[in-house]
Amino acid sequence: MQNIKKLVKKAVVNMAKRTAIMEANTTCPLIGFQMKEPQAVKKLRKF
Repeated sequence: MQNIKKLVKKAVVNMAKRTAIMEANTTCPLIGFQMKEPQAVKKLRKF
């Protein structure tokens, strides 16, 4: 049971990180507008 919890936790962390990287490198649409981007996400930018 512990192995399954670790695998699920690792998968969720990886998915969240990939999503943050993708969102850091794209513009926000009007509906999903965020006033200020967190510093941790700004560090993930590729440019």
